Amino acid sequence: YQELDNYRLQLTHFALQNKWQRGQRLAVLFDNSPEWIVADLMAATIGLVIVPIHTTFNSDYVKKVIEHSEARYLLIAREYFDKHSEIIKNLNLETIVVWGDSSDLTDKRVEPWPKFAEDFSGEEVEVDISEHSLHTIIYTSGTTGDPKGVMLSHKNLVADVESAKRSIDIFPQDRFFSFLPLSHAFERTAGYYAAIFTGSSIFFAQSAKTLVADIKLAQPTILNSVPRIFEKIYGSIFDKVESGSHFKKQMFFKGLQLAVAKRKKELKWHRWLEWKFLDIVVLKKIRNIFGGQLRLAISGGASLDLKVIKFFDNLGIKVIEGYGMTEASPIICVNQINDFRFGTVGQALDCNEVKVAENKEILVRGENVMLGYYKNQDLTNEIIDKDAWLHTGDLGFMDREGFLTIVGRAKDIIVLSTGKNIFPEGIENVLNESRYISQSMIYGDKQKNLSALVVPNFEQLKAWCEKHGIKYDLSDERILNFYRDKIDGRLKNFAKIEQIGDFKLLEEEFSQENGFLTPTLKLKRYKILSKYDLR
Repeated sequence: YQELDNYRLQLTHFALQNKWQRGQRLAVLFDNSPEWIVADLMAATIGLVIVPIHTTFNSDYVKKVIEHSEARYLLIAREYFDKHSEIIKNLNLETIVVWGDSSDLTDKRVEPWPKFAEDFSGEEVEVDISEHSLHTIIYTSGTTGDPKGVMLSHKNLVADVESAKRSIDIFPQDRFFSFLPLSHAFERTAGYYAAIFTGSSIFFAQSAKTLVADIKLAQPTILNSVPRIFEKIYGSIFDKVESGSHFKKQMFFKGLQLAVAKRKKELKWHRWLEWKFLDIVVLKKIRNIFGGQLRLAISGGASLDLKVIKFFDNLGIKVIEGYGMTEASPIICVNQINDFRFGTVGQALDCNEVKVAENKEILVRGENVMLGYYKNQDLTNEIIDKDAWLHTGDLGFMDREGFLTIVGRAKDIIVLSTGKNIFPEGIENVLNESRYISQSMIYGDKQKNLSALVVPNFEQLKAWCEKHGIKYDLSDERILNFYRDKIDGRLKNFAKIEQIGDFKLLEEEFSQENGFLTPTLKLKRYKILSKYDLR
């Protein structure tokens, strides 16, 4: 941490030498890295306003964010400078600091990322900054349209992280593993601020391709993630079990059965040795996927299937759900390690109040609620009412102990032609549990029946085709009938109005790269519907 502070101070002096001024916007386009953190701390020191840009944004979005925020300075990795060079050359920027080799760049605005000395004798910089001053503008990628600039103050962020720490015990010896984008509020608060406010360690994933190896190397004790990651791991575990020998299957399910008994404190003393053996031989291997030291995983961004949570809990990996939105810095509620309700997102942090309105919308008021949307007072007035309640757009209910359950987003509700309201997320989660379905999206607004877009698990489907001597072709009637059976089987316990009528198998996954997922892996439903002419 002394080294980190030294680098912060050196970058601060670099900024002042370049005459960067308090209140000016500093755009940052880096992958998760120590440099990202040094830049943020430098900005906080001299009162610059950080504008993080998602690395998955296309050039048009990058241009839009920089121009809308009126950023005058840009910190950018060479990889992204090259990717967006065409729009960068026409942007009204005073200074562009490139991290990586920039010796061949001819743009006079370009400066290389400074080389930090191990020993630095520069004086500490004191700038009078109010806790209510703007620290960051975070552009939400949005599931419904263009990004909006959420303005968060120093107080917003500090109140939220300090409150979260009072709900969840974090220790200096904890090791965080950071792979969700720091440009998103969840990872920034829960994976970066929470760690440095405690003196914990942060390990950064090198890339998506090295994620599995990196997490084993880092051996984290705390992991922040989104449901899609847990669901993928859950699915791959059962895929491996299903493709294994009969003996290995027996060992796995027996170990799981004994683990359930142990969790419920129903394990008989004479079965303890059997459980211990199977835990070491079978279940420990699964825990080692996460590095073997994980004591807590926090899932946010969307609801996580209860079956997945209980599975990991039986393995000895506590997965707790939380709830938040960028406009609230972002954490609003979280389950506690020793006080949780599976299927809920926990209780409200003590920095905010949470209530459910008569129309079931979740409302939030507190020190963590944003200053507003940048240059959009009308939209700010729409979402924050005269009594300072933030209208989240999420629907839910709260039990007597204050545990909040999210039902879905008001904008995502499908209204059938019969007038029935359907929440698609619950149906999609169940479909995605199938080893043959990677992703799905339910639609059917103003239609008589629900329909689905289904992304197959291509690897599993190709193996099935090979086994049955069928050519891999998504239009093949045998493959369509196979998926018809799978969909109907998954939804056999759902109501008649929640059954799927028509469905379409897609050749392309929903991803951030093709613009169908947000940085927290939520579906951009409007964009997907437009792509397939279903609006």
